[in-house]
Amino acid sequence: MYLPMENEYAALRARVAELEARLAARSPVATNGHHREAIPADHEAETRLLRAALHNLADAVVICNREGRTIHFNAAATQIFGELSREVTSEALSTRYGLFYPDGVTHIPADELPSHRALRGESVDGIELVVRREGLPACLYVECSARCIRDASGAICGAVVVCRDLGERRRYEAERERRLRAEEERLAAENERLRMARILRSLLDHLDIIVWATDEKGVFTFHDGRGAESAGLARGWLVGKSAHEVYPDDMLIHRALSAGVPGHDRNEAHGVAWEHWAIPMNDDGKPSGVIGLSLNVTEAYHVKLELEAKLALIQRQQEVIFNLETPIIQVWDRVLTLPMVGVVDSQRAARVTDNVLAEVSRTQARFAILDLTGVDVVDTATAGHILNIIAAVRLLGAEGIITGIRPNIAQTMISLGLDLSRVRTLATLRDGLSLVIRELNGAAGGRFGAGAQKARSSRPG
Repeated sequence: MYLPMENEYAALRARVAELEARLAARSPVATNGHHREAIPADHEAETRLLRAALHNLADAVVICNREGRTIHFNAAATQIFGELSREVTSEALSTRYGLFYPDGVTHIPADELPSHRALRGESVDGIELVVRREGLPACLYVECSARCIRDASGAICGAVVVCRDLGERRRYEAERERRLRAEEERLAAENERLRMARILRSLLDHLDIIVWATDEKGVFTFHDGRGAESAGLARGWLVGKSAHEVYPDDMLIHRALSAGVPGHDRNEAHGVAWEHWAIPMNDDGKPSGVIGLSLNVTEAYHVKLELEAKLALIQRQQEVIFNLETPIIQVWDRVLTLPMVGVVDSQRAARVTDNVLAEVSRTQARFAILDLTGVDVVDTATAGHILNIIAAVRLLGAEGIITGIRPNIAQTMISLGLDLSRVRTLATLRDGLSLVIRELNGAAGGRFGAGAQKARSSRPG
């Protein structure tokens, strides 16, 4: 719309205005009481034609004399600057017609007006100014070009200014800018959609997943992904089918549609273990469908089963080891033995103490034999644990006996300064069992002997 030919076009309009001014100077007007020679008819017709052309130009044309006074406005100039006032001096043009710099605040000085610059012989092109006056609903942004008018001798006799209202151009430029921005946004959105589509396609083609979507009735509208092939299904096989008919027992989609909340579930279908996620879609607060993702977790599911089986086996083995490392054997009525093997740490000592005390209380045992034949090393902590077990047994009314102390362990205990004076110790478990059996039999015989003596003393002499 606005081409580089504009400057030439402005010069042409200035030339037309110049011709009109010259013809106006040749018109029969009174000069010192005399009349100039009449202009031929063809010149009069040319003058009328030029004036009509100036009057109907879409751009404003302003002509001023050599003193800078305005002597002509065409119709477009009158619309922009108001009615022509010939009495206005050149110094008052800015205030009379409301001429401002582009800031819209500062009046343009007289010597900076395009007409005055043209009177000085300058060629003025594309100068912007603001017109703000009464009668205008808003300020106008105007672009001005000016040229001087010379007489036959070449002297400057006036100036012509051609002005264009920039409102239409600015509106055009604003509309063009808006359309360019809209097009850029559309292209950016389209590129983003293409990028997201490429990402989604890469995921669907390389991961063992299925992405699916349903409408508000639960009918599949999208079904794609490599995971479908691993289940022996074709991509898109579910499109057009109802989820309630294909998977009647699956409540994941039903809950997402009815309750409008995301869901997560695991199940097996088509011989494959799946993990599902369902996200409801809403349109103005109403459910419009469900977007879902199904991940093939068959391999992970099998690995999980194997791990669970191994953990169960380890747990059973630990229970067996626990029972073996702290075996409590009732070898005789009211006699318990506890063979110790390996290392006795704090955790094991606590379990042994709890088990021994529970068995002593349950069986009403009188003796608890702690056999150390299988203990290779005894340190301060281990010896302390052993003495604590004996002391705890004594508090329940039973006697704790230690058997099977090896020579190196005996030296260690002596070097540690442990007090074993109150603890009965024997060389072997056999010696300990023999001792408790003798004591149990002696106690039983003592009871029987006392009973016999009492019976004899009660007989008549």
